[in-house]
Amino acid sequence: MKKLILMLSLGWSSMLMAQNPAAVYSKSTIRLTPDISFGKNMNWSQFPADPKKQSGTLRRFEIAPNGSVFMTFRTQHTIQKLSPDGNAVNSFGEKGGEKPSDFIYEPTVQGILDGKYIYTIAVDGRMHFFDLNGKWVKTITLKYGPLNTTPLKGGKIAILGFTVGKVNKQSIRILDFYTGIEKEIYSEPWRVNDATQIVIMPNAKGYTDSDGKYHVATTYKPPVTTMLLPFSNVTSYYKPRIATTKDGNLILSFPATGMISIYSPTGQKIRQFKADITPLVITKEDREEYYQKAVNQVKKQEANVAKSESNKEYWNEYIAQYKAQLYKFREPENYPAHLPYFSEMMVDNDNNILLFQFTKEEGSNRFDVYTFNNQGTKIATSSFESDDYDLQMNPALFKFYKHSIYTYGKKKGTENAYRLVKFNL
Repeated sequence: MKKLILMLSLGWSSMLMAQNPAAVYSKSTIRLTPDISFGKNMNWSQFPADPKKQSGTLRRFEIAPNGSVFMTFRTQHTIQKLSPDGNAVNSFGEKGGEKPSDFIYEPTVQGILDGKYIYTIAVDGRMHFFDLNGKWVKTITLKYGPLNTTPLKGGKIAILGFTVGKVNKQSIRILDFYTGIEKEIYSEPWRVNDATQIVIMPNAKGYTDSDGKYHVATTYKPPVTTMLLPFSNVTSYYKPRIATTKDGNLILSFPATGMISIYSPTGQKIRQFKADITPLVITKEDREEYYQKAVNQVKKQEANVAKSESNKEYWNEYIAQYKAQLYKFREPENYPAHLPYFSEMMVDNDNNILLFQFTKEEGSNRFDVYTFNNQGTKIATSSFESDDYDLQMNPALFKFYKHSIYTYGKKKGTENAYRLVKFNL
């Protein structure tokens, strides 16, 4: 009798998620349970481990309509295909420059276009398209640097990119895979808060060569060292987020304003709403905390220099310039008027928009859920939790597929036990 009740409960939960996902999100905590059968025959130790590091690692994965998974391992210049049950099928792609299918720079998988093509981007603007068996189909070279993309319906791809020139600019364009024609739907200057940076030229009186020896400068022009104050990196925190709705339209959101717009694949704006979120601000107490941390850092540097005889002139000049600019940590005008409305945006299989809260601490996975079909009505505030794995609320590494969630995560209590995990809700 107990077994029957359990089976009925599980069946009802699955039906509830399929018909009314709001009922799941209304829970303050959504607990994720790993599917232990997924990828059980994979040797995950053969792949680079930590996705946070800049090289040698997985940077992203994508899920095809049939449940196959495509993962890029950047410095290997390969794409690994997994079966729907999470086991290796084949890998394709190679480093080179002679063939149009070659990866000159480290690739990142970005999406599945029209359910038929897996495609990648790289820093040189090259987009490689392969069929789902790994056969090269086409390469398109952009005239600007792509930061992120999302596939739309009808062979269209939305691209967040940047151009560098007299005025640095970021833009959203929609690319037609079949014709190569692009349509720009948004652009603005790529702002840099130069006035808020700590700027140091410690080599003004000399320089340190590759052997660590200090030389007095004559005509040597030193490089400039710059450091941003906390939360002032606008290109990272405030750049637009893009995603795709269930029916293939574009969602364009702005962490700086909380505005969310829906566009058709041809670039027509369908609707717009503002997220019902109150962004955090940097308080006087916060600024004082940042200032004191900087002061303590300088004191540690001074203590280290006092114990060493190496390059004292270099480091004393460095410290002197840093101390002269410590006041910037206390100045309100050196910080944004408010922090971003949200840190990340995701869309589930039921057209719910998940906006993850921006906090002053790392590791938060609280999010507000908005229903796309109801003009942006907020339905819940929730969080994801797992007893087994550390979660990364990054749309490149946290994806929805048929009411399951996939992530590339590290098992708790381990150093490098990263693997692709399928969670049941």
